[in-house]
Amino acid sequence: MLRLSLWLCGLLTLISPEESSGYTAPSSAAIGDFLIQRAIQQQLYYSAQLGNEPMVDWLKRFRSHEHLDSPRRREGHCGFPGTYSATFEQLNNTPFTSYLEALGTEPDSTIEVTFVKPRRRLSARERANPFLNNQPPVIEVYDQPVVTSAILTQLLNTADALVETWGFHFGEAESNDRQRLHNDRLGKKGLPTTEMMELAELVKGGETAYSRFTGDEPMPLYDFDCRACDRFDTLRALSLLLEEVTALTPETAFGAAYLRSEVPDDTPVDSTVDELILERRRARRANFQQSFVTGDQVAKAAAARDAALTFLNAFCDTWVPKLKKGDDRSNLGKGEYRHAPGMKEIRHKDAGVDSEEVFEAFWEFQDDGAYKILGGELILPRLMGERLREIRATVAAESRKTLAELVAPELKKARILYTDYVEAEDDGLGTFERFKLQAEVDGTENDTYSTDSIIAEMWID
Repeated sequence: MLRLSLWLCGLLTLISPEESSGYTAPSSAAIGDFLIQRAIQQQLYYSAQLGNEPMVDWLKRFRSHEHLDSPRRREGHCGFPGTYSATFEQLNNTPFTSYLEALGTEPDSTIEVTFVKPRRRLSARERANPFLNNQPPVIEVYDQPVVTSAILTQLLNTADALVETWGFHFGEAESNDRQRLHNDRLGKKGLPTTEMMELAELVKGGETAYSRFTGDEPMPLYDFDCRACDRFDTLRALSLLLEEVTALTPETAFGAAYLRSEVPDDTPVDSTVDELILERRRARRANFQQSFVTGDQVAKAAAARDAALTFLNAFCDTWVPKLKKGDDRSNLGKGEYRHAPGMKEIRHKDAGVDSEEVFEAFWEFQDDGAYKILGGELILPRLMGERLREIRATVAAESRKTLAELVAPELKKARILYTDYVEAEDDGLGTFERFKLQAEVDGTENDTYSTDSIIAEMWID
């Protein structure tokens, strides 16, 4: 009952609701800035993969965004996807509309490119000739034209694909969160079903909703983008949860599922236990409860609200910086660590995390309160985590709507103003929708090969 997270012990006693204004997340419109940030990084990855070093250099230097490139990249080689930092707010406080306008109005130019011409491969007889074998390298210099409208078109193509794939992910995230809430709130948990085991086998083999949507050809940074989208929604959900708790009054506080007016007496009743032992148990419990809040319901409700605010403020101080940074390891890299039962993975205190680690911190409390806070026995952090997940599901739907109604129109507006885009020639399809349609036309996509067909071919004991 007394189990607490380590971060709680030293921090919660130092913060009161009056001393902290609480965390305020950016609005949903900030998803547009992050999307353009990731579109730039995706273009840097593509250009480096193609060996287009002049384009990599020009794009990252435009408006001083060198920090968006991979720190482990070298000439002729792109870095691993995880080395392209998915930390938020790296667009140098530039709204994405201003960045697109600046790129669209940037005049064309040329850059001087100097490179060493590859040497001709010599035969064994030629290598024996010291005059041929010791020729100096040939250095060539040429002017590379930089056509900004073409660069903007490539960036907008990537951004449109991100709008499509991120919108799909937000829909999946909302559905998964609501399904998780339904399972967590069941009074009696069910056993794994045949469908669940079949789905697990499909996921193990790489057959997921994402693989079907992208045709097993997602963009290189897509896995990290999905996790970043979850972090973005979790940050906004934390801010909204803080606003919800702040708005509680003594009359409405106990209407929240994560606040309670009494601590249930869980002392086991056993008539076979000696009376002396029972007396000692009662004395220990009385000593444990001596710091509990007393008084009428109004006093307890006010104390519970203040304790919830103190808890959430300290929680945000600990986890928000980590969420903003994110975990730079791939899904495969995260799965390499196998901790002992009941133990946690040991990482640096400043290491970034993904959203599930935040929900895990709430879940650890189980049915206990945050007893180190005055009034902490009246709050249930596990149920607070369930409420946070419920809010995040709503935020995911809002983020998807923002992409469709705010970001996508701005991208199209930039196309019309600054590129040779002709609206009459646009078929209105997304990138992956167009790929799927083309596959159907070419006969390479067989819709009759469904999930049921795949399951029928699998051998499941």
